[in-house]
Amino acid sequence: MSREIELKIPLSLEQFEKIEKILTQKESLSSVRIRALSHILKSDEYFSLYKSHEERLKNKELRVIRIRTENDGKGEKSFFCIKQKTLENGVEFNSEKETFIEDADVLRSFFAATGYIKWFDKKKDALSVYCSIENFPGFEAHLELEKVNGLPYAEIEYTKDDLPPEEVRANLEKILVALGLDPKKRDSRSWAEIINSECKMQDE
Repeated sequence: MSREIELKIPLSLEQFEKIEKILTQKESLSSVRIRALSHILKSDEYFSLYKSHEERLKNKELRVIRIRTENDGKGEKSFFCIKQKTLENGVEFNSEKETFIEDADVLRSFFAATGYIKWFDKKKDALSVYCSIENFPGFEAHLELEKVNGLPYAEIEYTKDDLPPEEVRANLEKILVALGLDPKKRDSRSWAEIINSECKMQDE
């Protein structure tokens, strides 16, 4: 089971476009080092025995029960993932187990037969990079500049267990600041809460 420490920041379209130029090296930023740029499409299906987020929390269901289908331009792969997620000062700490699945329809059929429902879908179109900053070259984080169900976000994570959580969080925030973002504007909600909130706003 791996540990993830993750921050996600909502972006304006102007911020999104500026960071996109930096990641694709159309605009230079000497303080940030970028490597392994790729374009990834992810389609996530989340499953639950319950119909509401409140019911899930009350019954202590795993925070994430997910099938992810991913296309990195080289082909399509699917993975099954479960997560236990906690929040500390607005920072996500995830304990994750994930495995490759050859045929996602088998798992979908299992969910349908055992009473699980698909309670929401998440579509992510992302530029993925590994990045570090000039003053801390030994710390490298994974950053995705993404549109999730059309919503622009930057999501940065560190998955190694070699550093204390507070040091990881501080280093992630330094990278965000170097990219011109304010870590205080991080969004600590789950993707289900973010997406469902956006849908309600559009319906009003």
